Order: sequence, then structure tokens, then C-alpha cells
Amino acid sequence: MSCDRISELPDSLLTQVLSYLPTKDSVKTSVLSKRWELLWLSVPVLDLKVSDFPDEDYARFIDKFMDFNRNSRMQMFKIKYDDYTYDDDRLTGWVSTAVNRGIEHLDAKGFETDMCIREFMPLDIYKSNTLVSLVLVTVGIVNPEFVVSLPCLKILHLEDVWYFDDPLIMEKVISGCPVLEDLVLIRPFDFCDLDVLQFLRLRSLTLKRFRLTFEYSNGGTFYSVEIDAPRLEYLNFNDDNSDMVIVKNLTSLFMIDIDTEFNVKLGGSPLEPGDLSKRDTIRDFLTGVSCVRHMIISLRTLEVLYRYSKLGPIPRFDNLYRLQAAISGSLLQLLLVFLESCPNLENLILLVPLQDFVVSTEPEQGGVDYVPQCLLSSLESVEIRELVIGEETGMKLVKYFLKNSVVLQRLTLHFKDSSIANQDSDIKKELHTFTKRSRNCEVIIH
Repeated sequence: MSCDRISELPDSLLTQVLSYLPTKDSVKTSVLSKRWELLWLSVPVLDLKVSDFPDEDYARFIDKFMDFNRNSRMQMFKIKYDDYTYDDDRLTGWVSTAVNRGIEHLDAKGFETDMCIREFMPLDIYKSNTLVSLVLVTVGIVNPEFVVSLPCLKILHLEDVWYFDDPLIMEKVISGCPVLEDLVLIRPFDFCDLDVLQFLRLRSLTLKRFRLTFEYSNGGTFYSVEIDAPRLEYLNFNDDNSDMVIVKNLTSLFMIDIDTEFNVKLGGSPLEPGDLSKRDTIRDFLTGVSCVRHMIISLRTLEVLYRYSKLGPIPRFDNLYRLQAAISGSLLQLLLVFLESCPNLENLILLVPLQDFVVSTEPEQGGVDYVPQCLLSSLESVEIRELVIGEETGMKLVKYFLKNSVVLQRLTLHFKDSSIANQDSDIKKELHTFTKRSRNCEVIIH
């Protein structure tokens, strides 16, 4: 005798299980039996893509769902436009309804278009007592004329969001989020001059993670960034356009991922002694994050720091024990200059990019005799990734670290080639010809 134990569960538990599914899959359960026919309408989550519906059916579907749940509290409203279909106030109305019904998670993604039109979010999003996470992509927000109050908001993700009326709108929003922990800001390309977020001032006593991406602008506009967050633990900084970057009180910073030129355009004129503002910006930024313990740094950032080092010393990173860097074997000098500022480094991970992507205009280094302090006293592990068999640049790195690392315990090599198994013995024979300063060093090949 068969027994449908799942259907015997109470509605409250079944709807909670269905809430983990996209709404289109939740609706499919309506064909199971009479018991399941309308159950999906009671799920406290609406998660859908416009592309899942023909023509305007998505609007009727949402209206039906909202009407059925008129007196119930929603947990999540997630909608994604895959076509340019929102040319009226329906999205604004749905978001407003969801917020007023005590929504906890709001995720609205508009359609990416080159047209200067964006659906602007309702002012209700600034005064929700229940929102825990807010994700807005390719929409617009306006300046509220009242004090922002989002007492429960912990996650804020704004991508390609257009701002209007106030260059300090983000400061107003963040000040109204007393428990904010995770912030993502991906600035849009301001081809319509609607993104007036020229001055980004981030001050938060609770923020733990911050990701900033700002890659494109029309130029000719002054941009600045100020970060003051004493509890910040993770910072992802990718900003090529800000003329002024200020970081303060980052005493809790554990990990940073840097990919920026600090508005120093590689391939153009190098930093000159007269470039005082750029020099000071780079110096102050490095000083502000110098307590970090784990760092990821791009090749282009490394080159900017190499240019900066000719104008002034790179601040010391005494706490840094793990570093991941993109580096070309022919430009080893760039890395070594930075390593001199990391006297206690223990773990080093190097990514060797294809030569076609090397951006440096510096001449190639021949034999490099200089040895940073960390190789003599603390560096225990080196990992080199993306190696290509027969490519000399990667083997230069291998040879250098084997020759100069006094306390190295492990050197791990990752080859891209699928034929590595057939040439494994040849590689090992070549490695045996290299001078190895640390007798305890184990060489591992993947």
C-alpha cells in the first residue's frame, strides 16, 4: 500500500519547502493533486524571470500572486527582466507592495540597455523595518527627502544603478543602515550623465565586506572615494577613475583584492616626480590598508606600485602572511620591489599570464640578484599557477625562488598543458639541475 507522506505534511511546512524553488518550478507542483493545486500561491517567495513568460503574461501572473497573498507577509521578491519590457510603473508598484508587506529579501534586476531610461525604485525602499538584503541591478534610485531608516538591512548590492538629484545619496543611504555588513557597489558607465555619484563617502561602524567596481567614465569629471570602516574585514577595490582615494581606520582588515591603476594610465606617461597628488593618493591608500594579512593584487596594480617605488618607498606590510599576485617571469623585478615591503610573508601564490597580456613598458630584467627579506627568513610556500610547458618565463620564477628561498618548505607548480603526464619526468629532470637553497623544500607538480 503506497502512502504519500509528503502530502501529509502541514501547508506551512510544504510552502516553506517550495520557497527554495524558483516560482516557475513551484507552480509545476500544482498538477500533483487537488491538495497541491493552489499551494504555490501561498509560498512567501516570488522568484521569477520575465523570459519565463510569453508576452505580458508575467504581469498578470504577478498581479494574481500579489492579490492572493494580500494579507500575508512575503519573505522574498526576486524579479529579473531579460528583455526591455518595463516601460510603465508596474515594477515600482510591485516593489512598493512587497516592501509594505514586510519583505525581507528584495532582488530587482532590470534589463541592460544603452538607452537613457531606467525604472526608478519607490521611496518605500528607504523606510523598511524588515528588509535584510536589498539587491538592485540596472534600475534607478532617487534622493529621499527624509531620513533613511533600514534598521535590519545587512546586505546591500547596487549594480549599474543610476542615481539622481544628490551626489552624496549613498552616504545618506548607508547612514540609515545601522547593521549593514556586506556592501557591493558597481558603478555604471555614465554615458547619459545620470550617474552623479561623484563623491562616494562610506562611513560605517558595522560593515565587514565591501566590493567597489568603477571601471568606466566619460572622463573630465572629478571622482573621489572615502572609506572609513573600523570593522571592515574584506575589501575588493577595482576603481580606475577616482582622482582621490582615502581609506581610514581599517584596523580589522584581513583580506584585500586590488585591481586598479589608481588613475595612472599604463602605456601613457609614467609617474613623474611632479605628480604629487597621484603619488600621495597611492601612498596614503597603501598606508591605510597596511595592516592586511591576505592580499590579492593584479599585474597592472603591481606595475603602478613599481612606478611609485621610484618616487617614494612602499609602506611596510608587516602583518601580510599570504600574497596572491599576477606576474610575468620577465618582469620579476616588479614583484621583488613589492616583496621587500612584506618582511613576514609566509605564502606566495603567483599567476603567470600569457605574454600577450603583459602591460608593462619596463625593459625585461636579466639575471636578478636582489633577494627580499621574506625569502631569507619567512617564506615557506610558493605556488606558481598557469605554467606552460616549454615557456621560459615561468621557469625563470621557479629557478629564482629555488635558488634564493632559505626556509622554503614547498614549491607547487600547476601546468596548464593537458600533456603534462607525458612530460612529467622531463620536467623533474630539469628541476634537478636548478640550485635549491633550502634542502627541505619539496617540489610538487600538478
